[in-house]
Order: sequence, then structure tokens, then C-alpha cells
Amino acid sequence: MSAEMTAEQPAAKKSRLPLILGVVVLLAGGGAGGAWYAGLLPGGPETVADPDAPVTDRRPELYHTLDSNLVVNLRSDGRGRARYLQVGIEVMTRDPRALEALQAHNAVVRNNLIMLLSDHTQEELSTREGREALQTAALDEIRAVLEARVGNPGIESLYFTSFVMQ
Repeated sequence: MSAEMTAEQPAAKKSRLPLILGVVVLLAGGGAGGAWYAGLLPGGPETVADPDAPVTDRRPELYHTLDSNLVVNLRSDGRGRARYLQVGIEVMTRDPRALEALQAHNAVVRNNLIMLLSDHTQEELSTREGREALQTAALDEIRAVLEARVGNPGIESLYFTSFVMQ
């Protein structure tokens, strides 16, 4: 026998590169899929859902309380008695930029809310329907200010945290 036939040939080393690439692709795909499902990428579940169904935003709710309660004279009811309204207001958004805009334009928001609130009578606000209508109008007023000032209304909800008429 010749020396060539008896000597063992070293086995060729197998490359681990395909295995590493496969793991990287798998992890990247899983991460991208998770981000899509969480709504962090365009075309996520919210945008694929039924267009008539409400879109659910998965960002956390952020609340902001107006600095102090608003106190206004209510519009006269014709009996000559002065009536007052004191309300505490808190708003909710999911956009931190909306809170920054609200704070930056706080004076305009408070002014417009005072004008809105003082344009009502005690009789109008003595019913739940009247208070809910005022709540909607106040939310619209804040949204209008932010839309005019920064181009994005950003505020989703408005809550009365106190409501006292006298």
C-alpha cells in the first residue's frame, strides 16, 4: 500500500455562516413582525382592520389638568341674580406633543374656555344633557385652539373633575 492511500485526509471544515445568517434573519423577521403587530410600523393591524371599526391606539393615555379651576359668571337667567360656575378640567391624549402644545398655549385655551363657559345659564347646565353638551363644546374649543396654533388637535377627551354652580 502506498502512503497516499493510508494517510487520512483531514475533513473539510463546515462553515457556520449559513446557520448564523439563518438565525439573524429569523430574529429580524420576528422583531419586524412584532413591531408590525404592535402598530409601530405602517400597515399594522389597526390599518388593515375594518375601515368602519374604530381605530384603537395602543399608546398610553396621558392626562393633563388645567392649572386651576375655572370660575365664571353664568349668563343671567333674567331674575337679576348672579350665578357662578366653577369647573375643574382634565384632558386626555396619547400624543406627548399635544400636551406640550396645550401647555404652550395655556393662556389661549383658558381664555376661550372662560368665554364658552360664561355663555351658558344655570338652567342649561342643570341637566346631564346640558353638561355633556358643554363638555363636547369645551373639547371642541381646545381642539380648535391647538389646530390653529400647531396644526394638530391631539386631545382625545375632556373630563370635568369638579363642577359647582351657585
